[in-house]
Amino acid sequence: MLTDIFVTKLGMTQAWTKSGKRLAVTRVKVGPNAVISKTEASVLDKNSTKRTTLPCTILEVGFGAKKMKNMSKPLRTKLEKSGFSNGVAAIRGVRVYEGAEEINVGDMFTASQVLSVGDVVKVQGFTKGRGFAGGIKRHGFHGGPKTHGQSDRHRAVGSIGAGTTPGRVWKGKKMPGHYGNVAKTVSGLVVLHVDEATGEVWLSGPVPGSIMSDLKVSKVGRTKEISIDREASSLPEVKVVEEVATENTESEA
Repeated sequence: MLTDIFVTKLGMTQAWTKSGKRLAVTRVKVGPNAVISKTEASVLDKNSTKRTTLPCTILEVGFGAKKMKNMSKPLRTKLEKSGFSNGVAAIRGVRVYEGAEEINVGDMFTASQVLSVGDVVKVQGFTKGRGFAGGIKRHGFHGGPKTHGQSDRHRAVGSIGAGTTPGRVWKGKKMPGHYGNVAKTVSGLVVLHVDEATGEVWLSGPVPGSIMSDLKVSKVGRTKEISIDREASSLPEVKVVEEVATENTESEA
């Protein structure tokens, strides 16, 4: 069974529970996730004290929209052999430990096939790249005093050495430098809403990355019940259609 799916970040909004609690919500859109290849492998079991391996299946999943003519020839040939006529923006590998025999090359997965309301997930993405940043923005330094002769030292780092001994700057010292654009995982988020028609999914909390960036959403195997006030959150009510079987009896004359 596939537990990972790739999504695109749309932005943030808010929702309310039936008890009146406001929740920060991240809106993501799930496009078709295409299974391009399937390979049997084994990985190291991190939960075991001994060096043991676990059998698993590695799936190459393509996601995002891209014209086939704009892809490289090897990838274009690979997609055509898998039965796809449209290109993908990116290809990533995911591991499947159970139910891999039900997944075939050429399958397409949507939001409702992987995620459901109440699933606890973790989201992995790359944080916003901020380029070269100073100590205040990068590490949260307070800066120097604003008076007592200070003219242009308000946002300076300050002293970075330790005197004659050791006579150098220790490695790992917090200083200005490149900030952002690193992989980050946020755990413990809950799926609040899944729209089967548009593929939009609401997650309870902020996630890394800028708008329209790609994210990986993984189920952790737990569920949590959160009652959302759909009217206050501007969500349409879920209509449950009950099919009633009726028997037509013909009276014999």
